Amino acid sequence: MLGLVSFLVYNANMRSIPAADTYAARYLPFSIWRNHSVVLDPIVTSVALGRKTPTSQGQGEAAFWIRKVRGDHFISAYPIVVPVVIAPLYLPAVTYLDAKGWDPLLFDKVARIMEKLCASLLAAASVTLLYLLLRRRSNAGTAALLSVVYAFGTTTWVISSQALWMHGLAQLLIVATMLLLTGPRTAIRAVVAGFLCALIAANRQPDAILAAGLGLYGLWWAGRMIPLFVTSALIPVGLILAYNLLLVGHFAGAYALLIRPDNFNDNVPAGVAGLLFSPTRGLFVFSPFLLFVPCFLLLVLRDRSTRGLTTAIGGAMVLQVIFYGMVDWRQGISWGPRWLTDMLPMLMWMLPPVLGALSLVGRVVFGLACGLAIAIEVVGAFWYTGVADVAVMALEGPDRMRPAWDIHNAAFIAELNHPRAPADLLVDLRGNVDVIDDVDVVDAVARRDAGADRRARQVEILGWALTNRRSPADVVAMIDGRPMAGTDDFFTRPDVVRTLGEARPAGWRITFPADQLASGEHAVTILVRAHKRGEQRFLLERKFTLAPDDEAHRRDRELTNAARRAVEILAERQQGPGYWLTSYTGGTQFEQPQQEMNTYLNAVMLDVAAPVGKAAGMADMLARARQFLTNQIEAGGLVRYHGRPDAPTIGTLGCAITPDSDDTALVWRAAPSERRELLPTALATLNQFRRPDGLYRTWLAPQERTECLDPGRDPNPADIGIQMHVFMLLAQEDPPAAHALCEALTRKSADDDIWVYYAGAPPMLILRLTDLRRAGCPLQLPLSRLQTTVPGQEIWIRATQLLQQMESTASTYAAYSETAELLRKIAANNFSLLTRAPPLLYHNDLTATVRRYYWSEELGYALWLRLYFENELMRSKLLCGSDDAEQKCGDK
Repeated sequence: MLGLVSFLVYNANMRSIPAADTYAARYLPFSIWRNHSVVLDPIVTSVALGRKTPTSQGQGEAAFWIRKVRGDHFISAYPIVVPVVIAPLYLPAVTYLDAKGWDPLLFDKVARIMEKLCASLLAAASVTLLYLLLRRRSNAGTAALLSVVYAFGTTTWVISSQALWMHGLAQLLIVATMLLLTGPRTAIRAVVAGFLCALIAANRQPDAILAAGLGLYGLWWAGRMIPLFVTSALIPVGLILAYNLLLVGHFAGAYALLIRPDNFNDNVPAGVAGLLFSPTRGLFVFSPFLLFVPCFLLLVLRDRSTRGLTTAIGGAMVLQVIFYGMVDWRQGISWGPRWLTDMLPMLMWMLPPVLGALSLVGRVVFGLACGLAIAIEVVGAFWYTGVADVAVMALEGPDRMRPAWDIHNAAFIAELNHPRAPADLLVDLRGNVDVIDDVDVVDAVARRDAGADRRARQVEILGWALTNRRSPADVVAMIDGRPMAGTDDFFTRPDVVRTLGEARPAGWRITFPADQLASGEHAVTILVRAHKRGEQRFLLERKFTLAPDDEAHRRDRELTNAARRAVEILAERQQGPGYWLTSYTGGTQFEQPQQEMNTYLNAVMLDVAAPVGKAAGMADMLARARQFLTNQIEAGGLVRYHGRPDAPTIGTLGCAITPDSDDTALVWRAAPSERRELLPTALATLNQFRRPDGLYRTWLAPQERTECLDPGRDPNPADIGIQMHVFMLLAQEDPPAAHALCEALTRKSADDDIWVYYAGAPPMLILRLTDLRRAGCPLQLPLSRLQTTVPGQEIWIRATQLLQQMESTASTYAAYSETAELLRKIAANNFSLLTRAPPLLYHNDLTATVRRYYWSEELGYALWLRLYFENELMRSKLLCGSDDAEQKCGDK
């Protein structure tokens, strides 16, 4: 009952209270199971928690709890007995992660839960064994009372049970050893007692003093079984020495590498006084009932049956307090008298005779002291966040200990100035880093003082995070293991809302001056806190390269100049009447192309470029193309592939080919005529060539009346791309007919007979999928159909996919970053890629007698411009967390 109640109470705050001392113990058991190793190499990123790890042996870095040793291995700076001993308890967690996958965020969450459960289990086990130990010299009531006080009125609660400090295992080992040494002597008990006694010292080197006291008594207790006692003790000693000498290179282990000259205290009596009576670290302040031990020491020693053990452990405790008094007794960032936690079972062992001899008044005073101790530990368990320790550890030099004597800095007083610490043990962290880039901003100070804009270069990190489906308290960016900048300002991310259904603001933006970093590769680590006083959690780590300042500006100028050049080229290549020419070849290599004029390319150019026409400065250019297309609508409302039969281009660039449903639909939607009375006639003609399965044929004339065609297997097919264009027109003019076409297209989309003109040219279809979804037809095409074997077309497929993502629920900062790189690749060397492998628009029916493949450099430029301006607009929207980017952050 005592153990179970203790375990439940220890976990009631639903949080852990760790420190750097516990990080390796938290994660190492997983690596022991998974990697069969006690070095931290496979999990060093998790253990470092975003801090910089040592780069050379003996070096201390931000992650000072990690040391680099022989063989360039990383190890814990603290003894590894705790993670090795508790490793068996981690088997269920390892099995769970094997089944679920070792996602870093899930791994970290499980590791934190396991740390708290194992720590509380060790502490609860020590409570259980202490009760059994106290029953050796007191009745059940006294033993239960003292066990409860030990469990909840000492640092057993706030230190040992809250994280995998070495103290929890030390207490368990000490009380177990004492339980053996106060029982009957047998061979098995002698072996186990010797082993545990030595393990106390191996677990935490300063506890070698306490282990020595128990060992001296154990030698007397063992009698003729001393060889068994000593031999078993050599096992943990030998193992830890082998680890220290062979791996660390020092007999005392990595612990010894932490010792610095400023760790020592010249005034030992003052140090002892601080350990016992200071308001911030005093043992008798945090657990005042323990003061009854020295006050009634003679009474404790009166019991002859236990005098030997009491004397041995009493002398050991005195020596350990003196030892701790010789060093910086402030004990770092931790709750109360942490260093003296290990000796608590020994002190509790001495209390039964005192309690039995107390008068009624004495028992009342003892009870009040116990109640005060429990109240103090309650503050620690539910309020302590380490805020009070900042003042305690603030000073250096001769007066550094002064704040530790200030009652206002006592944690059980100072920590009550803020609300309860958050219960953040079960935080579900999700998020990502989408973009790390260097950008230019206007130096506002320079503009105010000098009246001119001066560009200041900044590093900008963009991402999102949610903790338990809510906005976090803050996000911090660590650069190369050191804190650089953070934010507590979060904005709505539309893509997160659409994808995850989480409406809470999740987006964040962190910026800092680029001149704080040298050019070259850097590691960015993002730490997230769910609550203001909660523990930081590792989200992820990313690498990025900061270009030299002139190179960064050059890259920005390259894209700007490329956009200007692309517009200039399109203007140069636009013919007088307003059209662009299309290239065609006889094979899938863009070699020896010939040119023709067709209405199809020009309608597609309008579709692709019009959304960014104003931003690109192409409005006049597109207006001319639109007017040209409008003029191609004939008296019957139909449009031919090569335009009007009386056009001057016919005879040199093409043939008066039969009107078709594709170009008719494209032109009426992109460049409709003011003569709207022609449209019903065109729609009626389209409907005449609607097949029984609901799809529309290509040529708008009976086969015997078609002109200038080279028919294939099906002389008048219903092509997939043509259906898309017809649907887009019908969605505007005849929604019921559009709905029927969408249903028919959905049924037939995988059939080979409709893959005629785009079987080897998927980019246009990828673009049209977004248009169809926007118009109400969520068509899904087989993925195999959206791939190509035509050399050089992969980049155009990816370009259209990225444009599709920007206009769909999949738009992300990652897509922005990838698009920027793709834009640079296409624009490299003055768009040389376009001259080698421009986009393949479509091909003729490949079952015809002559094969033709149709390409367009001009469409490549238009697509590049669309990507460029849409990418910049998307970036602005995501930065502001709103679709109204121009209004909210136009000044940015």
